[in-house]
Amino acid sequence: MKKENPHTDISIECGKTTDSFNKLEMLCKKEAKKLSETIEIPNLEVISVTFLTSDIPEVICVGGFSRSESGLIVYELDFSQSTL
Repeated sequence: MKKENPHTDISIECGKTTDSFNKLEMLCKKEAKKLSETIEIPNLEVISVTFLTSDIPEVICVGGFSRSESGLIVYELDFSQSTL
């Protein structure tokens, strides 16, 4: 069973509040892919990453990053937590 790591507080800034939500979604997916290629995650842990706009800090989405059974880093973005 995977567990949330409460001691990891990662946030990524991308886009502006004036950008369309489609553009922000695309930017978040691009940044998540880049992060998945460099982040170190212990087995059975989920790292929460908040994606924020860079001009005025608004939540675009929250991503959960973890290690799959095959050892690859996988992620899921939750746009329902957006404050835009």
